[in-house]
Amino acid sequence: MSDPTTPAQPESTAGTDPGAGSPFQRRTFLRAALGGAAAIGAGSFLAACGSDASSGSSGGQNAGGNPATVRLWSWYGEQENEFPKLIDKFQQANPNIKVENRLFGNPDQYLPALQAAVSGGDVPEIFAPHTRALTYGTGGISADITSDMSDVLGDVFESANQEYSLDGKQYAIGWMAQTFGMFYNPDLMAKAKVDPESLETWDDLIAAAPKFKDADTYGVSISCNPGTSAMDFFLPLITQVKDDPTFFLKLDQGQDGLTWEDPAVVAALELQKRIVDAGVFQPGATGTSGDQCAQIFYTEKSAMLFNGSWSPQGFIKNASKEFVGKYKVMKNPAIRAGAKHWTANQAGAGFAVSETSKNKDAAITFLKFLYDEANYSPTMNNSNSMPATKSAAARIENPVMKQMTSWLIEGEGCPHIPFGNGTTAAADPMVQTFEGKGTPADVAKQMQAAVVNARG
Repeated sequence: MSDPTTPAQPESTAGTDPGAGSPFQRRTFLRAALGGAAAIGAGSFLAACGSDASSGSSGGQNAGGNPATVRLWSWYGEQENEFPKLIDKFQQANPNIKVENRLFGNPDQYLPALQAAVSGGDVPEIFAPHTRALTYGTGGISADITSDMSDVLGDVFESANQEYSLDGKQYAIGWMAQTFGMFYNPDLMAKAKVDPESLETWDDLIAAAPKFKDADTYGVSISCNPGTSAMDFFLPLITQVKDDPTFFLKLDQGQDGLTWEDPAVVAALELQKRIVDAGVFQPGATGTSGDQCAQIFYTEKSAMLFNGSWSPQGFIKNASKEFVGKYKVMKNPAIRAGAKHWTANQAGAGFAVSETSKNKDAAITFLKFLYDEANYSPTMNNSNSMPATKSAAARIENPVMKQMTSWLIEGEGCPHIPFGNGTTAAADPMVQTFEGKGTPADVAKQMQAAVVNARG
């Protein structure tokens, strides 16, 4: 999938902005996170004084008798065609609430606008919180929706809830879940004489690396550009080492005195170095973007692709029909035979509710409507998206998406998005292992120093 370059369009009260419909990209999401965070100091508790659009009573119509306005901001292009239908259906049943959907092309276009809204004290009623969900929550910008959305939150995958919760408060809710796996081309696997069923462990994949080279194909295509993309691969290795999905959450938040020099981090770096040194990945991984690594795969230059659950959407859009009809997906290898195949899983796409808007109650009403099973499940299926709720997961129609979601139902998904203060800074030192540089212990030390420095 290609990153959209169309400038963000003005808000559209009819549905979505024209020209802003590219699928959500995890790669761009984290690149934007590295680019800077919203300054929330002065804006933390700004304003109950919003714009005219956000003023009004919390129950519905404003004081002048006009509909209460709920602004919905995101970059979730997968649902470009679905949001207008949802909004129309909602407004027919709720004429006292007007929904304005502003769909940005990508996070690089979205984040500056959100930062400006936060700094100006006029935060949209429902918005994608990006990687600032917890900071916005503790800063009084995002509402604690624990009580208001309790029924839905109980249906959301635990790992998706965890990323948006802190100290018993829930500051956002997952919209689309995501997980990662190994997509593979059966033809190229056969050419290399590698049986996908034989790749139970990383050692199995390491042993198979020479076979791919002999077959004149790359083994696994991966994106490590930007460096945060490589975190999608690395962070679950830490969970595989510990066999504990809560470990990274504590490391991310700096809890229990954990640092990036922990033996588990070093062991994960050692495993990653062995995988890289064996030639499993294509050359120049640190210069390969998400679009490029997918293209390497669907143009049949690599037998496998490490990527996320948004990939099927990209294949349908960009690859040949023949390729779309034959590619398959399997779990990431495990650290040892019989162990869990821990794989990255969280909700890179989520929704938060403005704490300061006078139309907060109207926003909650619309949010509940979006997650109603009669609306949510069809929306995810129509957009070939991975749902964040267990009930919608049971109704997935796309066979590849259904297979990948089953891994979450089986409990093999683990946290992988660096929401903690300064955590994304660990990415740059970490990518050295993809370039054959540094010892694991030295790299871990550099990662810790980078995080501490980023925290200030």
